[in-house]
Amino acid sequence: MSSVRPLPNRPLALAALVLALAAGLAAPSPARAQEGRVIATIGGIPITSFDIPQRQRLLQIREGRPHSAEQALQDLINDRIKFAEARRFRVEANEQQVDQAYAQVAQRSGIDPRGFDAVLRSQGIEPRVYKGKLRADLSWSNLIGARYGRTIFITDTQLVDALNRRQGATRPVNYVLRPVVLLVPANAPAAVVQRRMGEANALRGRFSSCATDMEQVSRIPDAAVREQFRRLGTDLSPAFRQVLDQTAVGKLTPPSRTSQGIEMIAVCSKEEASTSDTAARNQVREEMTTAEMRRISEAYLARLRQNAVITYRDGRDAASR
Repeated sequence: MSSVRPLPNRPLALAALVLALAAGLAAPSPARAQEGRVIATIGGIPITSFDIPQRQRLLQIREGRPHSAEQALQDLINDRIKFAEARRFRVEANEQQVDQAYAQVAQRSGIDPRGFDAVLRSQGIEPRVYKGKLRADLSWSNLIGARYGRTIFITDTQLVDALNRRQGATRPVNYVLRPVVLLVPANAPAAVVQRRMGEANALRGRFSSCATDMEQVSRIPDAAVREQFRRLGTDLSPAFRQVLDQTAVGKLTPPSRTSQGIEMIAVCSKEEASTSDTAARNQVREEMTTAEMRRISEAYLARLRQNAVITYRDGRDAASR
């Protein structure tokens, strides 16, 4: 079969898809397959009792809520199917791409890759497992973009209609935001969490400008500044929008405990958006493109699952086709 190559002219859509698609692990090596008892196989590739708790921890960190072993198993099955299909079309991510993506994740956390290794291990996750997740994400994104990227086109009429629906009777606010996180392990003692919360409140009291005060964060041990992003108020929950409205421009929102630590959001600007606002139009266009790619991805995966050979070792149906 001839190979399919990713589209070079869709970087925003593909980058957004990597974040939006469900996370996945690449097919394990033979050595990894021996780690733990085999729970199921997909196309002959085993999923073991080692893989499932690792995936449960990944899902909890990513989504902020616990997942059952069955949910983790089904997520792993989906990932095996996705990676196998990407490999069939020869668009799987190579080791260099995975290492680059891993380094970028670490950099956004304010640490180097070795430091990120330590953070993952403190959460009970092996770094190679996380890299496998990145590899599957990138590979599946490559496949969807290569096969379907040119079929998605958002017209100006669709864009204006979407903006008008979001705005309703009033103009929404366009927020420019930047997360700040003081890293705290998920299993940290209450005293550590309380100390970090105190550091966060002290930083919040000193912080007065996104342009000049981010340097203060770098002086705090194990702190990270995430990438700046833009959001329309209509895309945010009412509760979060209220927090942002009560936070002055250049200030930090009150600290909150998340799966990664103590998080605050720097409010860098607030501006009314309109249908002619270029930034708002670009954001909505990207969101609409990502939503369509997600829809295509889910339908594609459903078709693949119908034809997949899945064998369980716990007594349920021997195979699913």
